[in-house]
Amino acid sequence: MKSVVPEAGSAPTFLSLGVAAGRLVGAGADEADIVFFLPPRTGEPLRERVRTVRDTETHRIDRTVEYFDTIGRRVAEVYLSGAEDASGVPERSVGELVRCVVDRFGAANVRRFRVRITGSVADAEPTTCSVGVLQRYRTDHESVQDVAVVCATDSGTVIARAWVTVAVPAQAHVAVDGVSA
Repeated sequence: MKSVVPEAGSAPTFLSLGVAAGRLVGAGADEADIVFFLPPRTGEPLRERVRTVRDTETHRIDRTVEYFDTIGRRVAEVYLSGAEDASGVPERSVGELVRCVVDRFGAANVRRFRVRITGSVADAEPTTCSVGVLQRYRTDHESVQDVAVVCATDSGTVIARAWVTVAVPAQAHVAVDGVSA
């Protein structure tokens, strides 16, 4: 296991753990799932354990990176999957979803980020992301809500989808697409 230390004084986020998990070498990752099992703690170094599986029948590569705190509890996991023969995932598709989520909820509030890339888009083609609240509930640790994010071209072609769990203050409701939740 190797040690992962977030920037001094910061808590790990779905972005930092996704980057630390790396890319799939020789494959285009078209699915990802980043989940925190415990709310991240500021400044705590994490250890990681990596498993990579290559399926010769389906030509897919799967990587799971588990993150553990200093006392050995699994606090987060990143799962990446992609086809061996893919040239790579369009960075813009993932970037649009991430930008939308971070702009609305903040990277530190994301507890789970699941994404599936379903298409690509030309650099000049405009895209729009929409967000819809699926449910609200309380976990053992905090109040959260599950939201669906869809990134599509102006012509209506869906290029990426994300299912995100975000922490929200117990009494606050996040406004989504101009509608108070």
